[in-house]
Amino acid sequence: MTKHLLLPRREVLMMGGAGVLGTFIAAATRNVAGAQTPSMKNIKSNLKTIRMGEFNPNYATALGYRMAQALGYFKEHGIDDIKVTMSDQYVAGLLGGSLDISHMDTDAIMAAAARSGKTFKFISCYRDKEWWIMGVRKGINTAADLKGKKITGGPIDGHNTWVMRQVVKELGLDPNKDVEFVPTSGGSDKRLLALINGTVDAASVFPRHEKGLKDAGGKFLYHKAHAAPQEGYGVLDSWLEKNEDTVYAYVLADIKARQWFYKPENKEKTFEIMEKFGYKIPNSFKASFDESLKQISPDGGFENAAAMDAFLDPEVQTGKLPKNFDWRKVVDMKYVWAAQKELGLPQRPAKL
Repeated sequence: MTKHLLLPRREVLMMGGAGVLGTFIAAATRNVAGAQTPSMKNIKSNLKTIRMGEFNPNYATALGYRMAQALGYFKEHGIDDIKVTMSDQYVAGLLGGSLDISHMDTDAIMAAAARSGKTFKFISCYRDKEWWIMGVRKGINTAADLKGKKITGGPIDGHNTWVMRQVVKELGLDPNKDVEFVPTSGGSDKRLLALINGTVDAASVFPRHEKGLKDAGGKFLYHKAHAAPQEGYGVLDSWLEKNEDTVYAYVLADIKARQWFYKPENKEKTFEIMEKFGYKIPNSFKASFDESLKQISPDGGFENAAAMDAFLDPEVQTGKLPKNFDWRKVVDMKYVWAAQKELGLPQRPAKL
Protein backbone atom coordinates (compact mmCIF):
# COMPACT_ATOMS: atom_id res chain seq x y z
CA MET A 1 0.00 0.00 0.00
CA THR A 2 1.24 3.49 -0.78
CA LYS A 3 2.75 5.03 2.32
CA HIS A 4 1.03 8.06 3.78
CA LEU A 5 1.29 9.93 7.06
CA LEU A 6 -0.61 7.97 9.68
CA LEU A 7 -3.54 9.97 11.00
CA PRO A 8 -6.42 9.24 13.35
CA ARG A 9 -9.60 8.37 11.50
CA ARG A 10 -11.37 11.68 12.19
CA GLU A 11 -8.31 13.70 11.15
CA VAL A 12 -8.28 11.80 7.86
CA LEU A 13 -11.95 12.68 7.51
CA MET A 14 -11.32 16.38 7.97
CA MET A 15 -8.37 16.43 5.56
CA GLY A 16 -10.12 14.28 2.96
CA GLY A 17 -7.18 12.81 3.69
CA ALA A 18 -12.93 -9.42 -10.80
CA GLY A 19 -15.17 -6.46 -18.91
CA VAL A 20 -17.36 -6.86 -21.59
CA LEU A 21 -19.51 -3.79 -21.19
CA GLY A 22 -17.14 -1.14 -22.52
CA THR A 23 -18.69 2.02 -23.76
CA PHE A 24 -22.21 0.64 -23.33
CA ILE A 25 -21.91 0.99 -19.56
CA ALA A 26 -20.11 4.31 -19.81
CA ALA A 27 -23.11 5.69 -21.67
CA ALA A 28 -25.52 4.94 -18.84
CA THR A 29 -26.99 8.09 -17.27
CA ARG A 30 -25.98 8.78 -13.67
CA ASN A 31 -28.41 9.47 -10.84
CA VAL A 32 -31.56 9.39 -12.95
CA ALA A 33 -34.33 7.17 -11.66
CA GLY A 34 -35.51 4.81 -14.38
CA ALA A 35 -32.55 5.56 -16.66
CA GLN A 36 -31.52 2.80 -19.06
CA THR A 37 -29.09 0.43 -17.41
CA PRO A 38 -26.98 -2.37 -18.93
CA SER A 39 -28.03 -6.00 -18.78
CA MET A 40 -26.55 -7.42 -15.61
CA LYS A 41 -26.92 -11.16 -16.23
CA ASN A 42 -23.54 -11.62 -17.93
CA ILE A 43 -21.69 -8.68 -16.42
CA LYS A 44 -17.94 -9.17 -15.96
CA SER A 45 -15.42 -7.04 -14.13
CA ASN A 46 -12.50 -5.61 -16.08
CA LEU A 47 -10.33 -6.07 -12.95
CA LYS A 48 -9.59 -9.54 -11.60
CA THR A 49 -8.45 -8.28 -8.20
CA ILE A 50 -9.98 -5.49 -6.13
CA ARG A 51 -7.89 -3.68 -3.54
CA MET A 52 -10.32 -2.92 -0.73
CA GLY A 53 -9.81 -0.40 2.06
CA GLU A 54 -11.46 -1.22 5.38
CA PHE A 55 -11.49 0.70 8.67
CA ASN A 56 -13.36 -1.66 10.98
CA PRO A 57 -12.27 -5.23 11.90
CA ASN A 58 -15.76 -6.17 13.12
CA TYR A 59 -17.10 -9.22 11.25
CA ALA A 60 -20.45 -7.54 10.55
CA THR A 61 -18.71 -4.71 8.71
CA ALA A 62 -17.19 -7.17 6.23
CA LEU A 63 -20.25 -9.37 5.69
CA GLY A 64 -21.09 -8.04 2.23
CA TYR A 65 -17.81 -8.56 0.42
CA ARG A 66 -16.62 -11.60 2.41
CA MET A 67 -19.87 -13.48 1.83
CA ALA A 68 -19.86 -12.48 -1.86
CA GLN A 69 -16.35 -13.93 -2.01
CA ALA A 70 -17.20 -17.15 -0.15
CA LEU A 71 -20.44 -17.80 -2.05
CA GLY A 72 -18.74 -17.39 -5.43
CA TYR A 73 -20.67 -14.31 -6.51
CA PHE A 74 -17.51 -12.32 -7.18
CA LYS A 75 -16.02 -15.08 -9.36
CA GLU A 76 -19.33 -15.36 -11.19
CA HIS A 77 -18.84 -11.77 -12.30
CA GLY A 78 -15.13 -11.85 -13.05
CA ILE A 79 -13.60 -10.84 -9.71
CA ASP A 80 -11.10 -13.49 -8.60
CA ASP A 81 -9.82 -11.92 -5.41
CA ILE A 82 -10.41 -9.18 -2.84
CA LYS A 83 -7.28 -7.90 -1.13
CA VAL A 84 -8.34 -6.10 2.06
CA THR A 85 -6.16 -3.48 3.74
CA MET A 86 -7.19 -2.58 7.28
CA SER A 87 -6.22 1.05 7.77
CA ASP A 88 -7.40 4.50 8.85
CA GLN A 89 -5.90 5.66 5.55
CA TYR A 90 -8.82 4.49 3.45
CA VAL A 91 -9.27 7.96 1.95
CA ALA A 92 -5.56 8.51 1.41
CA GLY A 93 -5.31 5.07 -0.21
CA LEU A 94 -7.89 6.04 -2.83
CA LEU A 95 -6.10 9.33 -3.47
CA GLY A 96 -2.70 7.64 -3.72
CA GLY A 97 -3.94 4.87 -6.00
CA SER A 98 -3.12 1.99 -3.65
CA LEU A 99 -6.82 1.21 -3.08
CA ASP A 100 -9.63 0.75 -5.60
CA ILE A 101 -12.68 0.78 -3.33
CA SER A 102 -12.95 1.77 0.31
CA HIS A 103 -15.57 0.93 2.88
CA MET A 104 -16.00 4.19 4.72
CA ASP A 105 -18.21 6.36 6.83
CA THR A 106 -20.57 8.40 4.67
CA ASP A 107 -19.50 11.63 6.33
CA ALA A 108 -15.87 10.73 5.61
CA ILE A 109 -16.37 10.47 1.86
CA MET A 110 -18.46 13.63 1.87
CA ALA A 111 -15.75 15.51 3.77
CA ALA A 112 -13.08 14.15 1.42
CA ALA A 113 -15.09 15.31 -1.58
CA ALA A 114 -15.63 18.73 -0.05
CA ARG A 115 -12.07 19.39 1.13
CA SER A 116 -9.57 17.41 -0.93
CA GLY A 117 -10.17 19.02 -4.32
CA LYS A 118 -10.73 15.54 -5.74
CA THR A 119 -14.00 14.03 -6.97
CA PHE A 120 -15.25 10.98 -5.13
CA LYS A 121 -18.29 8.80 -5.71
CA PHE A 122 -20.41 6.99 -3.10
CA ILE A 123 -21.41 3.87 -5.07
CA SER A 124 -23.40 1.80 -2.56
CA CYS A 125 -24.78 2.12 0.97
CA TYR A 126 -23.84 -0.52 3.54
CA ARG A 127 -25.44 0.58 6.80
CA ASP A 128 -28.61 2.57 6.13
CA LYS A 129 -29.79 2.78 9.72
CA GLU A 130 -28.04 3.63 12.94
CA TRP A 131 -28.81 2.63 16.48
CA TRP A 132 -29.64 5.41 18.88
CA ILE A 133 -29.03 3.54 22.10
CA MET A 134 -28.42 5.07 25.49
CA GLY A 135 -27.10 2.62 28.03
CA VAL A 136 -27.26 3.56 31.69
CA ARG A 137 -25.48 2.24 34.75
CA LYS A 138 -27.03 0.48 37.71
CA GLY A 139 -29.18 2.91 39.68
CA ILE A 140 -30.40 4.93 36.69
CA ASN A 141 -33.96 3.82 35.96
CA THR A 142 -35.78 6.77 34.42
CA ALA A 143 -35.02 9.91 32.43
CA ALA A 144 -35.46 11.95 35.59
CA ASP A 145 -32.59 10.02 37.16
CA LEU A 146 -30.27 11.50 34.53
CA LYS A 147 -30.54 15.05 35.81
CA GLY A 148 -27.12 16.30 36.84
CA LYS A 149 -25.46 13.12 35.58
CA LYS A 150 -22.56 12.51 33.16
CA ILE A 151 -23.14 11.21 29.61
CA THR A 152 -20.60 10.27 26.94
CA GLY A 153 -20.69 9.53 23.24
CA GLY A 154 -16.91 9.50 22.88
CA PRO A 155 -15.34 12.73 21.54
CA ILE A 156 -17.37 15.81 22.43
CA ASP A 157 -17.57 16.90 18.78
CA GLY A 158 -18.25 13.38 17.47
CA HIS A 159 -21.40 12.05 15.85
CA ASN A 160 -22.25 9.73 18.76
CA THR A 161 -22.27 12.68 21.14
CA TRP A 162 -24.66 14.46 18.79
CA VAL A 163 -26.87 11.34 18.86
CA MET A 164 -26.86 11.30 22.66
CA ARG A 165 -27.91 14.95 22.70
CA GLN A 166 -30.90 14.09 20.48
CA VAL A 167 -31.77 11.18 22.77
CA VAL A 168 -31.68 13.46 25.81
CA LYS A 169 -34.14 15.77 24.04
CA GLU A 170 -36.45 12.86 23.20
CA LEU A 171 -36.36 11.85 26.86
CA GLY A 172 -37.71 15.29 27.72
CA LEU A 173 -34.52 16.82 29.13
CA ASP A 174 -32.42 19.78 28.10
CA PRO A 175 -28.97 18.59 26.90
CA ASN A 176 -27.50 22.00 27.68
CA LYS A 177 -28.79 22.31 31.26
CA ASP A 178 -29.94 19.00 32.70
CA VAL A 179 -26.92 16.77 32.00
CA GLU A 180 -23.14 17.03 31.56
CA PHE A 181 -21.48 15.64 28.43
CA VAL A 182 -17.96 14.32 28.99
CA PRO A 183 -15.42 13.03 26.45
CA THR A 184 -14.06 9.50 26.45
CA SER A 185 -11.39 7.93 24.27
CA GLY A 186 -11.61 4.62 22.43
CA GLY A 187 -14.69 2.99 21.01
CA SER A 188 -18.02 1.75 22.31
CA ASP A 189 -16.51 -1.15 24.26
CA LYS A 190 -14.62 1.36 26.39
CA ARG A 191 -17.80 3.35 26.90
CA LEU A 192 -19.46 0.19 28.19
CA LEU A 193 -16.63 -0.29 30.69
CA ALA A 194 -17.01 3.32 31.79
CA LEU A 195 -20.70 2.62 32.49
CA ILE A 196 -19.98 -0.56 34.38
CA ASN A 197 -17.32 0.99 36.59
CA GLY A 198 -19.41 4.10 37.19
CA THR A 199 -17.11 6.61 35.51
CA VAL A 200 -20.14 7.84 33.56
CA ASP A 201 -23.86 7.44 34.15
CA ALA A 202 -25.04 7.05 30.55
CA ALA A 203 -23.33 6.34 27.22
CA SER A 204 -23.80 5.62 23.53
CA VAL A 205 -23.62 1.83 23.09
CA PHE A 206 -24.75 -0.85 20.67
CA PRO A 207 -26.97 -3.98 20.75
CA ARG A 208 -24.08 -6.35 21.48
CA HIS A 209 -23.46 -4.51 24.76
CA GLU A 210 -26.88 -5.19 26.26
CA LYS A 211 -26.10 -8.49 27.98
CA GLY A 212 -22.91 -7.19 29.59
CA LEU A 213 -24.66 -4.07 30.77
CA LYS A 214 -27.61 -6.01 32.22
CA ASP A 215 -25.23 -8.40 33.97
CA ALA A 216 -23.75 -5.34 35.70
CA GLY A 217 -27.18 -4.07 36.77
CA GLY A 218 -27.60 -1.50 34.01
CA LYS A 219 -29.95 -1.36 31.04
CA PHE A 220 -30.87 0.37 27.80
CA LEU A 221 -32.88 3.47 28.64
CA TYR A 222 -33.43 4.36 24.97
CA HIS A 223 -33.20 1.95 22.01
CA LYS A 224 -34.34 2.83 18.48
CA ALA A 225 -33.09 2.41 14.91
CA HIS A 226 -33.13 5.62 12.87
CA ALA A 227 -32.91 5.89 9.08
CA ALA A 228 -29.35 7.03 8.48
CA PRO A 229 -27.18 6.11 5.46
CA GLN A 230 -24.13 6.13 7.69
CA GLU A 231 -21.72 3.82 5.81
CA GLY A 232 -21.02 2.79 2.26
CA TYR A 233 -18.41 2.23 -0.42
CA GLY A 234 -16.48 4.99 -2.09
CA VAL A 235 -14.18 5.32 -5.07
CA LEU A 236 -12.19 8.07 -6.72
CA ASP A 237 -14.02 9.36 -9.77
CA SER A 238 -10.94 9.17 -12.01
CA TRP A 239 -10.62 5.44 -11.15
CA LEU A 240 -14.33 4.91 -11.70
CA GLU A 241 -14.23 6.31 -15.22
CA LYS A 242 -11.80 3.52 -16.20
CA ASN A 243 -13.46 0.72 -14.23
CA GLU A 244 -17.23 1.11 -14.35
CA ASP A 245 -17.73 -2.54 -15.33
CA THR A 246 -15.84 -3.52 -12.16
CA VAL A 247 -18.17 -1.39 -10.06
CA TYR A 248 -21.30 -2.85 -11.67
CA ALA A 249 -19.93 -6.36 -11.01
CA TYR A 250 -18.85 -5.58 -7.46
CA VAL A 251 -22.14 -4.00 -6.44
CA LEU A 252 -24.23 -6.79 -7.97
CA ALA A 253 -22.21 -9.55 -6.24
CA ASP A 254 -22.29 -7.69 -2.93
CA ILE A 255 -26.07 -7.22 -2.98
CA LYS A 256 -26.57 -10.89 -3.96
CA ALA A 257 -24.61 -11.80 -0.82
CA ARG A 258 -26.67 -9.49 1.38
CA GLN A 259 -29.89 -11.02 0.09
CA TRP A 260 -28.45 -14.45 1.01
CA PHE A 261 -27.30 -13.71 4.56
CA TYR A 262 -30.50 -11.82 5.35
CA LYS A 263 -32.40 -15.13 5.17
CA PRO A 264 -32.82 -16.54 8.71
CA GLU A 265 -32.01 -20.07 7.57
CA ASN A 266 -28.50 -18.91 6.56
CA LYS A 267 -27.52 -17.38 9.89
CA GLU A 268 -25.41 -20.25 11.26
CA LYS A 269 -23.74 -20.81 7.88
CA THR A 270 -22.86 -17.12 7.81
CA PHE A 271 -21.11 -17.39 11.18
CA GLU A 272 -19.26 -20.50 9.99
CA ILE A 273 -18.03 -18.80 6.82
CA MET A 274 -16.91 -15.62 8.55
CA GLU A 275 -15.05 -17.58 11.23
CA LYS A 276 -13.18 -19.44 8.46
CA PHE A 277 -12.05 -16.04 7.22
CA GLY A 278 -10.51 -15.50 10.66
CA TYR A 279 -13.11 -13.23 12.22
CA LYS A 280 -13.75 -13.82 15.90
CA ILE A 281 -17.47 -13.70 16.66
CA PRO A 282 -18.18 -13.68 20.40
CA ASN A 283 -21.45 -15.16 21.61
CA SER A 284 -22.68 -11.66 22.44
CA PHE A 285 -22.26 -10.72 18.76
CA LYS A 286 -24.08 -13.86 17.63
CA ALA A 287 -26.91 -13.15 20.03
CA SER A 288 -27.32 -9.64 18.56
CA PHE A 289 -26.99 -10.71 14.89
CA ASP A 290 -30.62 -9.97 14.03
CA GLU A 291 -30.26 -6.52 15.57
CA SER A 292 -27.05 -5.95 13.58
CA LEU A 293 -28.82 -6.87 10.35
CA LYS A 294 -31.37 -4.12 10.95
CA GLN A 295 -28.56 -1.65 10.32
CA ILE A 296 -27.30 -3.24 7.10
CA SER A 297 -28.99 -2.22 3.87
CA PRO A 298 -30.25 -5.44 2.22
CA ASP A 299 -30.17 -3.87 -1.25
CA GLY A 300 -27.36 -1.31 -1.28
CA GLY A 301 -29.83 1.56 -1.08
CA PHE A 302 -31.17 3.84 1.62
CA GLU A 303 -34.60 5.16 2.54
CA ASN A 304 -34.75 8.49 0.73
CA ALA A 305 -33.02 11.81 0.15
CA ALA A 306 -34.47 13.24 3.34
CA ALA A 307 -32.63 10.58 5.34
CA MET A 308 -29.32 11.65 3.81
CA ASP A 309 -30.13 15.30 4.44
CA ALA A 310 -30.87 14.58 8.09
CA PHE A 311 -27.77 12.45 8.53
CA LEU A 312 -25.42 15.06 7.09
CA ASP A 313 -27.03 18.10 8.67
CA PRO A 314 -25.01 17.84 11.91
CA GLU A 315 -21.82 17.81 9.82
CA VAL A 316 -22.91 21.02 8.14
CA GLN A 317 -23.96 22.62 11.42
CA THR A 318 -20.59 21.87 13.02
CA GLY A 319 -18.62 23.09 10.00
CA LYS A 320 -17.27 19.69 8.99
CA LEU A 321 -19.09 20.17 5.69
CA PRO A 322 -19.62 23.54 4.00
CA LYS A 323 -23.12 25.00 4.17
CA ASN A 324 -23.56 24.86 0.38
CA PHE A 325 -22.41 21.24 0.13
CA ASP A 326 -24.46 19.14 -2.34
CA TRP A 327 -24.16 15.46 -1.49
CA ARG A 328 -26.01 14.50 -4.70
CA LYS A 329 -22.85 15.29 -6.64
CA VAL A 330 -21.08 12.57 -4.68
CA VAL A 331 -23.78 9.87 -4.49
CA ASP A 332 -24.09 7.78 -7.68
CA MET A 333 -26.79 5.15 -7.28
CA LYS A 334 -26.97 3.84 -10.85
CA TYR A 335 -24.89 0.76 -9.97
CA VAL A 336 -27.17 -0.12 -7.06
CA TRP A 337 -30.31 0.58 -9.11
CA ALA A 338 -29.06 -1.70 -11.90
CA ALA A 339 -28.39 -4.50 -9.39
CA GLN A 340 -31.77 -3.99 -7.72
CA LYS A 341 -33.50 -4.25 -11.10
CA GLU A 342 -31.60 -7.42 -12.01
CA LEU A 343 -32.52 -9.03 -8.68
CA GLY A 344 -36.19 -8.02 -8.86
CA LEU A 345 -35.93 -5.58 -5.96
CA PRO A 346 -37.71 -2.23 -5.70
CA GLN A 347 -35.60 0.79 -6.62
CA ARG A 348 -34.34 2.33 -3.40
CA PRO A 349 -34.05 5.20 -2.95
CA ALA A 350 -36.73 5.87 -5.56
CA LYS A 351 -34.89 9.06 -6.53
CA LEU A 352 -32.29 11.48 -5.24
